[in-house]
Amino acid sequence: MALSFERRPRMSWLQNAAGFLSLALAWILQRVPFSAHFCVMLLGMLGPVFAPQLVAFVVVAVHIVFVACQTRSAYGVWACWRGTLAHSRRDWREYHADERRKLARHGGADHVLDIDDVQHIIIVPAYKEDLATLRETLDVLASHPLAPTSYHVCLGMEEREAGAPAKASSVLAPYRARGAFASSAFSLHPGSILGESAGKSSNVNWAARHMARRAPVDHSRTVVTVMDADTAFAADFFLSISAYFALAPADRRRRTYYVPPTLFDRNGPDVPIFIRVTDVFWSCAGIGQIYPSSGFKAPTSAYAVSMELVKFCDFWEGGPEAIGEDLHFSVKAVFDTKGTVIAQTIYSPASQLHVVGAPATGPVMAYVHDLQARWSQAVRHLWGSLDFGYSWHRVLTGQFGPGQRKTGYVALNTEDDDDDMDMPAPRDEEEGLKTTYLLPTGVHLEDPHRYPSPSNTATTDTTLTDFDTVMLPRAAKKAHGDDDGQESDSSGEDICIKHTHARGLSLASRPGRMLHNVMEADLACEMPARARIMPFISLFFRLFEAHIMIASMFVLTAILTIYPSVVYRSGRMAFTDPFNRPCTWEKCVQAIFESPFSAGAVLPRDTAPGMTPAWMMPDIVICAVQLARALGGIGIAATIIMCCLHDYYHKAAAVTRWTESEAVARSWREAGSVGRAPARYLGVRTAQTCTRKWPRALIDYLAIPAGLAYGVAPMLYAQLCHLHTNRLTYTVSAKSKTIVLATPFVAEAETRLSLDASRRSIERVRQSVEIGRISSDGRGMRRFYNPEGSMLSEKDTLDARPLLSRY
Repeated sequence: MALSFERRPRMSWLQNAAGFLSLALAWILQRVPFSAHFCVMLLGMLGPVFAPQLVAFVVVAVHIVFVACQTRSAYGVWACWRGTLAHSRRDWREYHADERRKLARHGGADHVLDIDDVQHIIIVPAYKEDLATLRETLDVLASHPLAPTSYHVCLGMEEREAGAPAKASSVLAPYRARGAFASSAFSLHPGSILGESAGKSSNVNWAARHMARRAPVDHSRTVVTVMDADTAFAADFFLSISAYFALAPADRRRRTYYVPPTLFDRNGPDVPIFIRVTDVFWSCAGIGQIYPSSGFKAPTSAYAVSMELVKFCDFWEGGPEAIGEDLHFSVKAVFDTKGTVIAQTIYSPASQLHVVGAPATGPVMAYVHDLQARWSQAVRHLWGSLDFGYSWHRVLTGQFGPGQRKTGYVALNTEDDDDDMDMPAPRDEEEGLKTTYLLPTGVHLEDPHRYPSPSNTATTDTTLTDFDTVMLPRAAKKAHGDDDGQESDSSGEDICIKHTHARGLSLASRPGRMLHNVMEADLACEMPARARIMPFISLFFRLFEAHIMIASMFVLTAILTIYPSVVYRSGRMAFTDPFNRPCTWEKCVQAIFESPFSAGAVLPRDTAPGMTPAWMMPDIVICAVQLARALGGIGIAATIIMCCLHDYYHKAAAVTRWTESEAVARSWREAGSVGRAPARYLGVRTAQTCTRKWPRALIDYLAIPAGLAYGVAPMLYAQLCHLHTNRLTYTVSAKSKTIVLATPFVAEAETRLSLDASRRSIERVRQSVEIGRISSDGRGMRRFYNPEGSMLSEKDTLDARPLLSRY
């Protein structure tokens, strides 16, 4: 097989230079976090002698940030405790009706939607997940009152998992049979997309694009929820989002994502104490920055995003920098919307499982395996420190607002699709679409948004047995708001939207135009000319405290703790100050202005024989260390308060709200189950639950040092790995049935695919093209093509087959 990319027109030397500088800058910024820790270590070792004022400033500054972080987290957990109780006790349908009446009295209710018109696409990545786990998650979702009319569930399967289509079909079959969801499907993500990294982000990206084209919903009334396979949501999570979304003005809906707190309330007694306390801190770190007035709210594993914001941000990224897809998407949304994105806190916790290790022969090995599994998970989480470099790269290169569209995915599959189950393709006669078949000769795809689904569950519009060349058309110049390769239209033609379905289905009157493209263009038009500053300040403060502050504080504090206070001429050292120098406020202020930049303290005279010092710790460093200890005490006190508040929150979320929900449901059943289920009914719970009972739960906090180590050590390890790679693993997947190539250009390129293999080697071939975006400058694939023309010459074809061919 030979593939080539031909660029038109050639890039100028200035564009080449800019691309090279951009890549060089990204390379440098990727290594900044670990380099910062290394510099802090050097500062701690050499600073007291050569730069006492600098080391004093840094040690005080990081402790001030630590106190601010822990105090904010304690407040955030308190707000979450109170918010969870209030959230579960609110009748969200009544709230929606009351707010609608209030708006109507002031003549401002025209934009309000019916609460049942809001649709939810729910993406559940399911790579190698246990069948029992998937069924339990779907059982919980199916118990929600909104499920039969508003939930569109998609299992995100991976092609590299053997038997994935059969597994997904068997899981979904009983729910389809009884109509548990409005629709259900699964996507099959190829494991051979050049430039992608295996992980949740690439899986979600593929599944979301599939559902955006196949789910029978109006994108302007749709929310996409991303969750883990073991996440369990209560019904009020989706109902409250429907209420908020329906009440919000259209411009607010388009740029909103929804963030719930996390809750580990399932298998706590089954895991080591170190894992429990680590997850408590992990949960508190996430909860502590999503209080309602927070300037930046990063989701943790489970969250929801309006479909229009998803498309405006060009879905998710699949590269190695997006391993932590939750934080990365929120960072990307802030930049793409110039800081105008809105994060709405939803105090309906996402129930999670503690990670467990592989089965073992005995309790000791099981304990070890659990710890190893938590270490691997921590490294995976903290691999997200790549977002520090990603954010600064976008700032330094001025990438505020949506980036240019990237390329398509060209997938050649050797397997034919099955069927769409209950995901029917849009009717061609209704949407003015044109079915195109690939022919043995060159074909021009005239309708670029009619590309086949990326899922093996979808019926492709094009199949063939053999072909020589497929030419993809050059796209027209794109405007903000173009989606899925559709050509922009500058004619100013009016678009008439017709609502044709009770759940918000709608069509555009002009053939070939989709409603969601119009809405995406509207979102682009609403972007301000200048970026808002405060969201970016909050964002970078969060990135600093998450990826630099905590490790730097530990490194610097550890070094200064073992640093000698006095070095005598005899070579002896003292680690405590034998001269009892006072550290009063006046002394500290005096030290700031009088301490030398590179020296020690003034040496005393008339000392005892053998006790003449050669060097003493500068006064300014001693004062800074004393102040840092006081600040550290305040931070520890805030941490203790945070942990206590977490257990109150845990009880409210794991016990109180479910007890009250069951009481409401019991009253409804006793009354004859008339009408719809009560709005306060939360659905069914998972089979496995646990609580944190005092005072026994306090024993867990004796393991706080180990919990902190699980935060600092994996961070340093991940950032050390970033010195030589940004890829989490080098594991090679099993051979795939698919070749997927992300082409470097759309607006300026033609893609030619030439098939030299025999017909017997390929029985059926499907072409699947998606439109994506390169977040920076469109040159991420430049090492895969020759700037002079084709990527591969004829003589290189055979050498390239191991890389590009999976046949």
